[in-house]
Amino acid sequence: MQEILASPYFCNSKRYPVLLQYLVEQTLGGRGDEIKERTIGIEVFGRQPDYDTNLDTIVRYTAGEVRKRLALYYQNSPSARIQISLTARSYHAEFLRFPATATEEELASDPKPPMAEPGNAAVVATLPTPQRQPQTRFRHKRLLIGSLATSSFFFCVLLFIGLRWWMASRADVLGHFWAPVLDQRTPAIISLGGIVFSPASNIGTEAAKDSSDVNPYLSFENSLAMGRVAALLNTRSGSYRVQPSAYTTLAQIRENPTVLVGAYNNAWTVRFLAPLRFHFTNHPDERIVDAKDASRFWVRDRTKPFNNSEDYAIVARFHNPSTDSILVVIAGLQRFGTDAASQFATSPDLLRDFDRQANPDWKNKNVEVVLKVDVVNGRAGAPIVVASDSW
Repeated sequence: MQEILASPYFCNSKRYPVLLQYLVEQTLGGRGDEIKERTIGIEVFGRQPDYDTNLDTIVRYTAGEVRKRLALYYQNSPSARIQISLTARSYHAEFLRFPATATEEELASDPKPPMAEPGNAAVVATLPTPQRQPQTRFRHKRLLIGSLATSSFFFCVLLFIGLRWWMASRADVLGHFWAPVLDQRTPAIISLGGIVFSPASNIGTEAAKDSSDVNPYLSFENSLAMGRVAALLNTRSGSYRVQPSAYTTLAQIRENPTVLVGAYNNAWTVRFLAPLRFHFTNHPDERIVDAKDASRFWVRDRTKPFNNSEDYAIVARFHNPSTDSILVVIAGLQRFGTDAASQFATSPDLLRDFDRQANPDWKNKNVEVVLKVDVVNGRAGAPIVVASDSW
């Protein structure tokens, strides 16, 4: 179990390792009959004793992910002597023990098959090692055919498991994108950019910067983005709270996964994206630049009316080393870009399209995407990926 928890399929998550360890320890401790969905929700995920398991599916969803990750782990560790699995219709852990392959000398000196060690309230299955047969051509052929049939069977089983996992992982790109946020034990903060009226500004408004800016104004698109993110977290049994970026503190960002909505009306967005490859330049030179190519940038065409010029946005999900926390950025140059960015980050279809053209391993890395959106009569179209990076 410790080897599994240290693998890349589990070590970067908080939710999946704690569930696997709990189920294994409960089973080995003889308490398998006590493992129920509600019990897990209370003891592992801190839910209230009367929580509604039909509305809060955290246990079922997490158990499904653990099964997928176990299948992937064993697909890449075929020599594992003991394999752990979770039963399909319960949360009991099962253990399958594969005896070591005996050498010719060992078989000659001790033809008895190895005995299974007794299990401790767990389901233990041992695959017997065949005894050495008389050296006849007929028996050799029978052994060879049996060995090939057994190998083919296990190959088909592993192939089936691998395909099921691959299909599920491809289908749930939305879950992969948001997993670093959902895996945290603390609630996510959805931090919305806002503006306040300012006589010192040439345009009469400026971004709300601190808690002294009471009741900052939020654009409709920022509110729409917040609603999309909140709805997604709800369906994934994630907890969250919403607050203006002016009220969001650095201490909160250190302690909670944070979703930053808006760019030039959200000082945190510009600050935390600055070290990344794609980031926003400072106001009033409002553009998205590529730190690896100074000649590459994205800016709104100011010769066109505001309601009919294309907009650009950044969607990013990354671990920020300065705060040791997970950040998600959903931000456009203008409000139309923020609208399009929230569509992209919460749409399984748009993320699947991105998955087909991106680095296959982006789900397990930090990722940053630059989007373009056409605007016609004040309405944003579908976002188009124009650049991306993962690390």
